[in-house]
Amino acid sequence: MSPWPSTLLGLVLCLVQTIHMQDGLLPKPSLRVQPGLVVPRGQPVTFVCQGPAWAEFYHLEKEGRRVFLYHKGVSQEGLPVTEARFHIPAVSDMTAGSYRCLYEQVDERPSQPSEPLELKVTEEDFSTLHSGPASRDYTVENSIRLGLAGVVLLILVAILV
Repeated sequence: MSPWPSTLLGLVLCLVQTIHMQDGLLPKPSLRVQPGLVVPRGQPVTFVCQGPAWAEFYHLEKEGRRVFLYHKGVSQEGLPVTEARFHIPAVSDMTAGSYRCLYEQVDERPSQPSEPLELKVTEEDFSTLHSGPASRDYTVENSIRLGLAGVVLLILVAILV
């Protein structure tokens, strides 16, 4: 089979993409938040910006200011990555706000920003509530155990007498 049809198709696709980019009509990326738009203080959140396979850089903006830059890599399967993940390990009141993402190629103007997402941070602070056994107060439980041990000791003394 001749390589001409596939070569011609590739050339046409590149030409269409170039014309599309020159017109300034870069498609908007999509932005989503995991686990959701309302997050308790202290919990992690991940913004996922999805764009075309040829995008090289992704930016996450908060209220018009760039807060993260991501240089796209290659997936484990060797395919181009079509999304960037921006992870925030613990949200705070400073994290709340309106976020957008965009993408670009080297030496090119950026795409239009995605639709805005409003991240809300609730008052419940999970960083102190669920930090594990080290922060738990065992005073009441230990008092009950000591009381039961005293009762058992008295019973054993009574049996010996």
